[in-house]
Amino acid sequence: MKRTITYKGHIISFTFYKNSLKPTIIMLHGFLASTYCFRKLIPLLQKNFQIVSIDIPPFGESEKSNTCLFSYDHMADATKYIMDDQSIDKAIFLGHSMGGQISLRFAYKYPDYIDLLYLIAPCSFMRHSPMFAKAICHNPLSPFIARKLLKRKGVYEMLRHSIYHDNIITDEMLEHYKKPFLDKKIYPCIIKILNDHQGDLSEKALTTINIPVHIIWGKNDEIIPYEIGYEIIKYLPKATLTTLDQAGHLLMEEAPHQIAKVVYQWNKGNVTLS
Repeated sequence: MKRTITYKGHIISFTFYKNSLKPTIIMLHGFLASTYCFRKLIPLLQKNFQIVSIDIPPFGESEKSNTCLFSYDHMADATKYIMDDQSIDKAIFLGHSMGGQISLRFAYKYPDYIDLLYLIAPCSFMRHSPMFAKAICHNPLSPFIARKLLKRKGVYEMLRHSIYHDNIITDEMLEHYKKPFLDKKIYPCIIKILNDHQGDLSEKALTTINIPVHIIWGKNDEIIPYEIGYEIIKYLPKATLTTLDQAGHLLMEEAPHQIAKVVYQWNKGNVTLS
């Protein structure tokens, strides 16, 4: 199920749950996460969907190289490359946080290759800041500072602020979410992500996305407030918003069944339940 592909000189890891007679869902995780965050959701969907879950570089098992381009356009292009390589003509996208913005970028660039879009607390309305990016990227101490800040914050605290019911945080979760930070090569990459950030899609660009978009947001999200969801649906012509009570930012950890319910609700005509 685990596969790798080389795109523009860099290795991308992805997990492929092959089920060629079913519709394909492509899953894209958020910043500092990996395909691991979908582990509760995938079993709820894989009988009725073919699933491709991608480790967005430099996270998960994908290559950690600061020579890689980390712009949203590049990530959308890499996803299209994986689809072509795996003979996937069209897919449903499910993106969380940063992965949600990459999914929107894909829908904007490749509208003929996407049927439906599920956004889970997507990054939205962030503008590119060239002065900030330049200051960060050209400071040789930036990777060291990033490492110290993340170490001081700690993985447990980051998870606690991302999850409403923090009692679900287990030692296994901590080990998996901590794993990327043990590799020193990731810190220069994190700095380069800030430099390569091109800003989220503009309001004008959002209005051109003419496929069904279903947004799911936790009302207790401390990372990206759920009220932003009401702003996004003003610009997406075919968007709906589902809000979940007592749920934070990392919905795949604490609300996988609710997400699966929304997915099945909007795929009734396309999925024959097995």
